[in-house]
Amino acid sequence: MPMRILVADDDLTLARLIEHRLRGRGYEVLVTQDAIQTWQCIQRESPDLVVLDIKMPGGSGLAVLRRLKQNLNSSGIPIVVITAADDQATLQQAASLHPQALLRKPLQAADLEFEIARLLAGREFNKAGEMHQSRDRR
Repeated sequence: MPMRILVADDDLTLARLIEHRLRGRGYEVLVTQDAIQTWQCIQRESPDLVVLDIKMPGGSGLAVLRRLKQNLNSSGIPIVVITAADDQATLQQAASLHPQALLRKPLQAADLEFEIARLLAGREFNKAGEMHQSRDRR
């Protein structure tokens, strides 16, 4: 079962480029373009990782990140924050919410892919173990 990644960015061109690269690496990819869609998708789909832009319509990515961290069902989902913000206040606010990675735009595809692989390495093992356990219980 492929790992599921949610890419949340209002720049649809960038989101689709990321989606294409990640699908080529064997991931299942979901795309949202605003904070409301993103939160709803997280609740509905339980992705294994979220790539989250800070500045989106419908609320900020920081608000989504804050909710993710506060919600017991989603607090363990790794988050890679991506941003074009260059003001220190925004960057410090993002860092204070403890995403697992924070990358600046323009993105380097290799950097994003490295962070995703690093963060999902342990989850892939755990997910495989959970599948074996659920089969053993039948």
